[in-house]
Amino acid sequence: MPVPARKTAAILRDVFNVKVSYQTVLNYAAAAAFYCHSFNLNHKGAINNISAGDETYIKILGKNHYVFFFISSESLKITAYHVVDNRGTQPAVIAMLEAIRTASPNQKIILVTDGNPSYPAGIHFINALDNDNPNIQHHKVIGLQNLDSESEQWRPFKQLIRAPKQNV
Repeated sequence: MPVPARKTAAILRDVFNVKVSYQTVLNYAAAAAFYCHSFNLNHKGAINNISAGDETYIKILGKNHYVFFFISSESLKITAYHVVDNRGTQPAVIAMLEAIRTASPNQKIILVTDGNPSYPAGIHFINALDNDNPNIQHHKVIGLQNLDSESEQWRPFKQLIRAPKQNV
């Protein structure tokens, strides 16, 4: 669970005797974000054959934005994330291309997503881009219950991206 900047400043003061303002904590976090993102891009490593993708919304300066992300099924590492102000095909394509960027040339890739129509459109676009790329398969998991065989078969992969229930 994230710790707010004010609480982080209080922890630094109380535990480590480091006196910084919450604004300093925010500034350090913003400065470190660039380096963390660069590190993540350069040291992603190989991906698994099956990845699950989803999008969620976040508020930035009072406006809704969306984070598209993919998680690898075996290693459980986030292989792509992309923040944008819409849920269209282009952001989905950007996230999917990043998710498969480090795949080996002949690796069979399966992407499991929800019913957002931007994913199948994006898969079609990616598969049409380059004949040298392996064909990417797509499977949809619709709704919260298994009402079709595809959802039933692929739901375990889609549930990888759901937060585990917290014991309170």
